[in-house]
Amino acid sequence: ALVDDWVLLDEEEIADAMLLMLQKQGKLVEGAAGVALAAVTKLKDRLAGLRVAVIVCGGNVALDTLSQLLQRHKA
Repeated sequence: ALVDDWVLLDEEEIADAMLLMLQKQGKLVEGAAGVALAAVTKLKDRLAGLRVAVIVCGGNVALDTLSQLLQRHKA
């Protein structure tokens, strides 16, 4: 099979992943790139002990989206 599993994410999980990347790596990534990190974060217990690579690319974030992310960080 080409797909081993599906991971269902909500907007909050994606935003949290975008914030995590900004806080920990200093990299601003768009939501589409944050999806991969959010999925791995959600599956961290299942992936523990495995070597995992996540391709994160794209930094096209609208200013209003960035503002919302930063407001979440303040809360």
